[in-house]
Amino acid sequence: MPADRRRRPLILVIEDDPIARNILASIFRDEGFDVLEEKDGERGLHSALQNLPDLICLDIILPNLSGYEVCRSIRQSPAGSDVPILMVSALSKREDIIKGLKSGATDYIPKPFSPVEVLARVKVNLQRRMVLKDLMERTEQLKLAWQTLETTTSSLDLKQVLLTLVTRIAHALNGERCSIIAVETGWDGDSDTPRGRLLVSHDSPGAGEIIIDLTKYPEILKAFRTGEVVVVNDVQTDPLVEPFREVLSPLGIRSILAVPLAFRGEIIGAMLLRTVRRQIEFSEEEITMSKIIAAAGTNAIRNATLFTHLEKKNLQLERAIDDLKKANLELENLNRTKSDFVSMVSHELRTPLTSIIGFSELLAEDQVGELTQDQQEYIKQILRKGKDLLALINDLLDTSHLESGKLTVRFREVNLEEIIQTVRSSTRHVTEVPPVINVSLPDDLTPFEADQDKLTQILTNLVSNALKFSKPGSPVDITARVLKGRRETDAGDLIQISVADHGIGIPENLRQKIFEQFFQIETGTSRKYRGAGLGLYICKSFVEMHGGKIWVDSIPEKGSVFHFTIPITQG
Repeated sequence: MPADRRRRPLILVIEDDPIARNILASIFRDEGFDVLEEKDGERGLHSALQNLPDLICLDIILPNLSGYEVCRSIRQSPAGSDVPILMVSALSKREDIIKGLKSGATDYIPKPFSPVEVLARVKVNLQRRMVLKDLMERTEQLKLAWQTLETTTSSLDLKQVLLTLVTRIAHALNGERCSIIAVETGWDGDSDTPRGRLLVSHDSPGAGEIIIDLTKYPEILKAFRTGEVVVVNDVQTDPLVEPFREVLSPLGIRSILAVPLAFRGEIIGAMLLRTVRRQIEFSEEEITMSKIIAAAGTNAIRNATLFTHLEKKNLQLERAIDDLKKANLELENLNRTKSDFVSMVSHELRTPLTSIIGFSELLAEDQVGELTQDQQEYIKQILRKGKDLLALINDLLDTSHLESGKLTVRFREVNLEEIIQTVRSSTRHVTEVPPVINVSLPDDLTPFEADQDKLTQILTNLVSNALKFSKPGSPVDITARVLKGRRETDAGDLIQISVADHGIGIPENLRQKIFEQFFQIETGTSRKYRGAGLGLYICKSFVEMHGGKIWVDSIPEKGSVFHFTIPITQG
């Protein structure tokens, strides 16, 4: 078997997130695959073209080169034109998937991913590629066999094809016996009793396959070991067959021709021709004809093997597809169960929590009697933690609805000043000291179209984050401006709203990742800033539902400014 068929599949993982990269690499190594890992687009592209992996797992958001650029560059290279590329990305919107597939991706798996789904899709794509390679090779072999001996390649009956070949060459060269022997064991010196398997012999068409001792056929052993045609023009004088001369002479054998059957450098058998003709030496034309017939024999054997192999691979592919369908169905059921569970728990928690927050506000505002200073502090803590918990429950519920596609937007004219007043009220207990929120809006700002609840939640999340990641008493600035003619689809107007703080800032390498689901700048139980990592993911989703964009400018230890734009008018 050729070396490229013996080696384990090589998978290249291009992923800048070390956790996701390690998970993917572990999945593949546990399955017995070889794995290469790269953490940026430029190095990933170089590794793909240098190592020519069997499959590539590719993230979209990468340093230096995006996954889209890497995918397109690989596809433009002849060596990478047929390599399966699986995009594994948190960008799961329909347009992101379409963009990935247009850039040349074979498949698309959204994050967070299931190891079972990833492995099933990898196996399907690897098997599909192997089947396609086998089909291409088989096509070339069939073409060669058709060109050499058209009639012998019209049947999948291996024995009949080989019998036709040896019969034709025996008649053409006046052979007493022409046979095809397949490799068995020990011919390369590993055993004292090398063996071969007699597949067909033209003088005994009905005989079955038998095992032969190759020590009695030195010409076959030499053909196996050298890979060259062995010619014994005169049995009486050639030293190669001297030990068996007494056996051959009574049979009238005058000359012998042994032609190796090799496929891509691998010896799979030999064609043996023995003659009793008076013309002793084989001509160059006869040797060439024997090579052609032997090549047809090689193709016939390989075709039969490939046909069996292809049947097995097709069966494996069908099973893999069935497994993938079952896995997808299970994932859908699990996702539906998860969404139902989150909704049920959220509703069950929100009702008592709303009461706790409401009564805490009454106590904090001295509506039921004056409290001591300590009691006031305790009530503020209860109120602050209660609102944090309510925000977390709302974020989980919104995330569940986003994943299931249940969230819709209801556009109407909104007043930004009124929304900001609501945000002020919602965030007044985020910090231990009263927050300082500065607002600067254009004098000529008119109402615009938006979903009021979702726009309120976007600003609430951004302001809450700004307060949490800043020193107590540090101001947060909300500004807005109108961008004339900046809408991409129809050159309409946009409104840009910005929330600025003077807090810890965000490192440059994390500014795209902060909008991913469950991403947190700090991890571990000792982290200073609490949260589930859903607020900015929800902000991004809601902004995009409005047809807008969100981004951040930041200087570490100086502060951050979150900007988002939405159209003035929808439709």
